[in-house]
Amino acid sequence: MLPAGIDEGIRFRRVDLPGRPEVRALACNVTGTARATTIADGDAVVHTTEHLLAALYALGVDNAVIEMNGPEPPVMDGSAAPFVALVREAGVVAQDAEREFLDIQETLVLESGETIIVVTPDPDFRISCTVKYNSTPLDCQYLSLKVTPETFVAELCEARTFCLYHEIEHLMTADLIRGGSLDNAVVIKGDAIISKDGLRYPDEFVRHKILDTIGDLFLVGRRMHCHVIAVKPGHPTNVAMAQRIVEKAGVTHG
Repeated sequence: MLPAGIDEGIRFRRVDLPGRPEVRALACNVTGTARATTIADGDAVVHTTEHLLAALYALGVDNAVIEMNGPEPPVMDGSAAPFVALVREAGVVAQDAEREFLDIQETLVLESGETIIVVTPDPDFRISCTVKYNSTPLDCQYLSLKVTPETFVAELCEARTFCLYHEIEHLMTADLIRGGSLDNAVVIKGDAIISKDGLRYPDEFVRHKILDTIGDLFLVGRRMHCHVIAVKPGHPTNVAMAQRIVEKAGVTHG
């Protein structure tokens, strides 16, 4: 992670490819949302951007270059905590420009199957999320909070990715969890929670879904003032909402 100039946004640079091509972390560059969010611009393809983007958003990083020698950030422990630690170690500095916020002016609603995402005007950036999978004694989980550096570090950043046991065979066949293990994910099997070190929060699943939503909505390219109300959110609907916000607000990027 390297510093970047004013209004350059978040850019991923593939240093392993000829010409070191870059792709900006913007909703218009999303090319895939199967279990993770993928962005691409020409040869610059980057998978699983959401955890790193969530950490950058929460810690107030507007401009940065992410250099990578492969197509995906390290999975680390399946959470955003390692990225938070790195950003805090490096430090964040103010730049000589006013930060631009996008104030949501009207309520936007997106529904797809069991998923509903509503974005409404709010003076802060707040997320209220509900998840229910009918396959765990922890159903259903709900959490609502104002997203700040403090709440992200204390309440969200350590929440790990998870999957249902019956999904594993399909995910392996689709080559979507090549690096997955109990070192970086939680598996739900009936009444059992399979994890190397137990749960980090009693409601870790809803917290991770909020983390993913923060990272995906950062693809709007600006910080927002709004209240996001999400029921069973996922990457496809998160990104679709980010694209709709960009379209409705007429957001442009230099």
